[in-house]
Amino acid sequence: MVQERAERTRRAMVHAAAEEIDRSGYHGASLARISRSVGMSMGALTFHFPTKDRLVEAVQALSLSMVGEAVAAVEAGEAGEAGEAGDAGDAVAGGDSVQAPSLGRARALILAISRLLAREPVVRAAVRLGWERPAQEDWTASWLPRVRELLVQAHADGDLRQEADPETVTALAAGLVQGLHCRMCAGAGAHDALGQLTSILDVILDSLSAPCRGGQDTPRCSHDN
Repeated sequence: MVQERAERTRRAMVHAAAEEIDRSGYHGASLARISRSVGMSMGALTFHFPTKDRLVEAVQALSLSMVGEAVAAVEAGEAGEAGEAGDAGDAVAGGDSVQAPSLGRARALILAISRLLAREPVVRAAVRLGWERPAQEDWTASWLPRVRELLVQAHADGDLRQEADPETVTALAAGLVQGLHCRMCAGAGAHDALGQLTSILDVILDSLSAPCRGGQDTPRCSHDN
C-alpha cells in the first residue's frame, strides 16, 4: 500500500513536471511551481527527485513508454481504439481499410503519434526537451524508423509510386508531426490541428500511391494480400 501510494505520488510529480516544461521549457521550469501544483512540499519533491535533471529523466522515460504503447497498438491493429480526438481520431480507423496494408499502417502510426502529441503534455515536454537540450535522444527515434520500414515495404510492394522515395516521404511525415507541435505551441486547438494534419497527410499519400492493380485509376483502394 505504501509503495503504491509512493508510486502514485511520483507519477503525479512527473505529470506536473511535464506540464511545467511544456509551458515554460527546461530552463523556465520551476521546481517550486511543480511542487505546489501537486500539493507537495519542496522537500517531498526532492525526496523523490533530488534534482531537476532526475525529474526530466522521468518525464522522458514516461514519454518513451507512451510512444512505445502507441506503436504497439498500431502494430496490433488497435489504432482506432486509441483515438480520442473526435473526427481526426476516427479518420485513423476509417482510412486504413482503403489503403494497401503497409501504407495504411504507416498512416495509422503517423496519426497515432500525432494524437498522442496533441493530448499528452508528457510527450510535448519530451519534444521540447529535445529542442532545448540537443544532447538528448531525438524523440522521433522511438517511432519514425518504423514509419520508414513500412514505407520501404510499401514501395517494394508497388503500393508507392516508383519515383516516391521512402526516405523523402519519411521526412515529410516527420515534418508534419513537428508542424502539429508548432501549431499547438502557437495556440491552435488540438482538434483543428489534427484535422488539418490528417487532410494534408491524405493528400500526400494519395498523390504518391501507385494506381490500383487491375487498371483502376485511383490511388487509394483495397489491395489483395
